[in-house]
Amino acid sequence: MVSILQSIDNFFCGLQGVEPSTPLSKIALTHGSLFSGVGGFELGAHKAGINTLWNCEIEEDCRQLLNHYFPNTKQHNNILTLNNPPYVDIVSGGFPCQDISIGNSKENGKQKGIKGERSGLWKEMYRIISEVKPKYAIIENSPMLTKRGLEVVIQDLSKIGYCLEWQTLSAKLFGYPHFRKRFFGIAYPEQVRLARTNEVFTELQKILPKETPRQNILPRNFKRFTAQSDFAGVRIDNEFSEKLDNSHRRTIEMMGNAVMPAITELLFKAIIIHNERTT
Repeated sequence: MVSILQSIDNFFCGLQGVEPSTPLSKIALTHGSLFSGVGGFELGAHKAGINTLWNCEIEEDCRQLLNHYFPNTKQHNNILTLNNPPYVDIVSGGFPCQDISIGNSKENGKQKGIKGERSGLWKEMYRIISEVKPKYAIIENSPMLTKRGLEVVIQDLSKIGYCLEWQTLSAKLFGYPHFRKRFFGIAYPEQVRLARTNEVFTELQKILPKETPRQNILPRNFKRFTAQSDFAGVRIDNEFSEKLDNSHRRTIEMMGNAVMPAITELLFKAIIIHNERTT
């Protein structure tokens, strides 16, 4: 594990030398992370000036990374045993997509969808949201969620008085030469909803041109990365550290499961603006 830590020191451009952004609001927001992985949401929150109070991740190697880079964050190791965590303003989580994604397995010839064993953990994320009652919840998954379970997510959230807006966002939109399309949903209590829909994503649309990390000067082919991919290409195209060591294939797998902090940072910033406007 030490060698893996060394190989991704400053992972995702890391925390050393990356200061939180100047707060966009005087209202300080807090964050709790579920299905945390290697901390894509945590790093995005940090860069947006939001403190992560607690996280939850079942894989031990990921937990060691989280503890290394976020030592002041309370860590939990199993969402099934996590009950009534402390209040935070934002709960985030990319619940498992194995039963939802386009490459998922079938059961009796039918897609398992959100009722599958892995993706069915949505019900635990929903439980935590209902216990914490945050101002916002960010939900990340495969774009196929729109066809294999989104109605369940909407119905569950409506039971506790939350509405949901969503978009499929691609890394291409943020200046990276690959698609990496992911579903992002943002939920908040219905009483703060304004006249129009997709209010938070409207704020994202406003700040995206100003804060997109880069644009591609030369055209490149868009491609899909796997555990067998070239580390140099993965590092450049996914905002990974220059210290990635090509002896650690597991590193690519871990990063491949992570959300891109360049995207989560701007989502958090859009939430900050939306919260200030509706408070």
